[in-house]
Amino acid sequence: MAGVDYALNGVALDSQYCRVTLGSTLFAGISVSRSKVSAPFRHGTIPSGFAPSFEERSVTLKVTAFRAGALGHGDASGLDSSRLARLCTAPSLTLGRRVNGQAQQAVVELASLEADDGGTVLDRLTPFTAVFAMPQVWWRDPVAYDRQVAANTTDWLWPSAVQWRQEYWTRWSGTANDSTSLMADFVTMWMGETNNSPSLLFPLSSGIPDGMFGDAPVNDPIIRLPKGVSSASVTDPTSNTGVIWQGAANANAYTYVDVGNCLAWQSTADHQWTQSGTDVTGGLDYPAGGLLQCWPNPVDNGYRLTSKITGSGEPLLVHVRRAWW
Repeated sequence: MAGVDYALNGVALDSQYCRVTLGSTLFAGISVSRSKVSAPFRHGTIPSGFAPSFEERSVTLKVTAFRAGALGHGDASGLDSSRLARLCTAPSLTLGRRVNGQAQQAVVELASLEADDGGTVLDRLTPFTAVFAMPQVWWRDPVAYDRQVAANTTDWLWPSAVQWRQEYWTRWSGTANDSTSLMADFVTMWMGETNNSPSLLFPLSSGIPDGMFGDAPVNDPIIRLPKGVSSASVTDPTSNTGVIWQGAANANAYTYVDVGNCLAWQSTADHQWTQSGTDVTGGLDYPAGGLLQCWPNPVDNGYRLTSKITGSGEPLLVHVRRAWW
């Protein structure tokens, strides 16, 4: 399919004799799971005030296998249609796609696969329709990044889309008014941790594209609290969701809060993103708005987190993967 390449479990669906001709995942349909509350003598229903919950989505792919003997049983022909059936019916599936150079993936489950017999042409071209369920709703970045977030304030998790108006910027290479003046028509930022992740360069003329850092909620971040913290509250100002942890301070260990799995642990390791060490899950809670989901701001598409911690002023580190609709 033009502009989008699909793969199942890392195996490309497009090959010499097989082409994806339609993918509904450019924007698969969205359904919201709602609980309606009504009151006597009141029109309509009472707004819940909560962030919406989405039902699983469906992905429909139309794939065409072609060559003599497209179904390919009993001879060397039609191997791509057999490969397609084998891939789609695997026990566990990850559907991947590449959109404008960006890899995205989603865990999927096969709902149906059928050959569209009415479209078969002289046993040389057979279209198939595969429907997959997306239990986790969104496309995700295959790579997780560790993003630093300032403590006791509201800070960016991912920056907003920006379109700069100036053509260049300048700064002194050393002491102001006593060193060389530097001029550049770009800005740079770290994708994750400073000096420990890819560095991105953005031309001022292009800016930061809308959706580059995601456009869907992130509901499974893992948050590393600084050493010595006895309480922490991390909230999303867009959705009013959050996560709270309280427990005994440990000056020698970081506290990790796994929002997606509702787990917490303490470890002396500085990048312990899987549960290990001392379990402190009993100190987890969440505010009235619900468990933390970091939503993009609908105006500028930026992701922000507000934190308040006791016992340290050091920044938080958030292990996170981007999410797209």
